[in-house]
Amino acid sequence: MKVGIIGLPQSGKTTIFNALTNLQMDVKGYAQKNIESHMGTVKVPDGRVDYLASVYKPKKISFVDMTFIDIGCKKNDDGRSEFDMTVLRGLDMLAVVVRAFVSDSVVHPMGDPDPLRDVQYLKSEFILEDLSLVENRMARLEKDVKRKLKEAVKEMEYLTAFQKHLEAEQPLSTYPFDDDAHKLFRGFQFLSQKPIMVALNTGEDETDTVDYKSAVDNLADSDGAYITLCGKLEMEIAQLPDEDKTLFLEELNIPEPALDRFIRMSYKLLNRIVFFTVGPDEVKAWEIRKGTCAKDAGGKIHTDIARGFIRAEVLAYDDFVDCENSYQVARSRGLVRLEGKQYPVRDGDIIEFRFNV
Repeated sequence: MKVGIIGLPQSGKTTIFNALTNLQMDVKGYAQKNIESHMGTVKVPDGRVDYLASVYKPKKISFVDMTFIDIGCKKNDDGRSEFDMTVLRGLDMLAVVVRAFVSDSVVHPMGDPDPLRDVQYLKSEFILEDLSLVENRMARLEKDVKRKLKEAVKEMEYLTAFQKHLEAEQPLSTYPFDDDAHKLFRGFQFLSQKPIMVALNTGEDETDTVDYKSAVDNLADSDGAYITLCGKLEMEIAQLPDEDKTLFLEELNIPEPALDRFIRMSYKLLNRIVFFTVGPDEVKAWEIRKGTCAKDAGGKIHTDIARGFIRAEVLAYDDFVDCENSYQVARSRGLVRLEGKQYPVRDGDIIEFRFNV
């Protein structure tokens, strides 16, 4: 899973990137002339993997990877923000960082902090970026359309519809893409089509935090996903030794690290689940989209499994634990199932694939 962290200058997006990745990128930024993006990959914490590893004691333990990209940004002379568009290919979602803290030393590029204004502004920027992309593509297609090339004419019809939709200030996430449109524009990476989670970056306490209720209400009304966190504190916590983190979180009355909340919400937003393969050689977590069939889940491990799929032997993680980690007990209770290729894999399934090629 790849998540782009994006926000206005001085929003604290690099601070939050550091908090999530435990890296130490410069947070003073935006004085540089060039736009710089950063990337960091973390192992998704999962107590189920830890437990399975304690049972099987494998040679190798593999968690799901989650990649965060701190998307570079600077403010141009015309007042618009310019983003590093080169890193957007392949992103699954955008985490939009919105400033909700007050600081005399960190000047907001648009004056006083206003979370609702910033959310609306950034979403309009995404629409403008997509409109520019659509119009540039339309200009390149004109010659082929005049020659009445079938594929060019079809693409132009879609682009014209996209243009009208975007000019009405509507994101492409609300446009009814059909199968042909999804295939045709798969590589375009439209910003306004990506799932968005808003991260409201607060101050350390109420005295240096602005009122973000209007932004939260607006997001809730639109079924938007959001989290609130103090990036500065979370970054400090992330850089502590593991043995000190729990104590520090308790002292600050923070239930869990930002990374855990961020991952949980990302999985929900992207409709993702995890299944496991286990054995003495390796215990591994595999991330898939909810509703993925057993054959396609096996194909994520290796194409040969999908090609020669016979059956999937499935045991739910909770049932495995309830049966005292014994497949024999689970079988005696009828909890180990043989499923066909169309079986929709469930979160927490432990699967052994049977195949022949």
